[in-house]
Amino acid sequence: MEIREQIIQKVVRALEGRVDARTADMIQDVLIMELSNYEVQERSTEVTIVDGSAEKMLKKFLATKRIEGIAESTLHRYADENRKLIHFLGKPLYDVTTYDIRFYLSYRREKAETKVSNRTLDGMRRCYSSFFSWLSAEGLIGRNPCAAIKQIKYRKEVKKPFSAVELEKLRMACTNTRDLALLDFLYCTGCRVSEVARLNISDIDFECMECTVLGKGNKERTVYLSEVAAMNLGNYLSSRKDKNEALFTGKGTERLGKNGIEVLLKKIGKKAGVQNVHPHRYRRTLATNLLDRGMNIQDVAVILGHADLKTTQVYCYISQKNVKNAYNKYAS
Repeated sequence: MEIREQIIQKVVRALEGRVDARTADMIQDVLIMELSNYEVQERSTEVTIVDGSAEKMLKKFLATKRIEGIAESTLHRYADENRKLIHFLGKPLYDVTTYDIRFYLSYRREKAETKVSNRTLDGMRRCYSSFFSWLSAEGLIGRNPCAAIKQIKYRKEVKKPFSAVELEKLRMACTNTRDLALLDFLYCTGCRVSEVARLNISDIDFECMECTVLGKGNKERTVYLSEVAAMNLGNYLSSRKDKNEALFTGKGTERLGKNGIEVLLKKIGKKAGVQNVHPHRYRRTLATNLLDRGMNIQDVAVILGHADLKTTQVYCYISQKNVKNAYNKYAS
């Protein structure tokens, strides 16, 4: 362990119980920033010429993850964050140390033109961890510099689902059959917005009241339609005059894409007087309601396409009313 790391850890341990977590974080950041100047050669934070091999390794990493089925949006985030780190440090990947990464995270939190939150910092840390873990597993570097960097704590906000009243207000704000069919479909299937945008009419089985969805990692799963959702979807499809294969279309005969759906929901939310309306909130609402009504969490995870139950638990909002009812049932 570098001498600078030893000094910082000793100071942080000495502060435990004496100052609050926020103050300790600030002191740690100051130490990291100041001690960075005490090297054989003074550290420069200017952008330097990138080692060509570093960029090549990053491209290989992205190609590997793409083969594994990682979403393109996630790959873009991996590329963007790791490329920024590489440019900032300006050194070969095998020379990157734990201190280098901690220094950059502290720089982004305190010295960058646009400061970032702890939540964003932890997302950056996960991007670096994925990249350097891959480098280490492939034998391209020695020690993984991210192994010693712990999760950055941040305040987790409770994301509430739509209430029954809000759901009805949104439905009443729809002015055409497409919008009503879309809202009902988002709720009853719990699909991701990107999944809905990719769906074709042929994916819907009205006889069995179900739909085949291609989710993350190119994994297929089956989701189900309620009677009302199937009726409204049928009415919408019957009203269409085009021959487009897309399940939901926009202007003319174009497929309604992810951004189009998000913009549409914002407009409906504004008209309905409901705050924070977006497709993902419908997914969260379905998960919460299914659990509230007694569905097994494993089955909810299958509906949502989650491989890890921890992800499903994060999606679900537990109301205090349900907690109190459960307490009264089992404690008395």
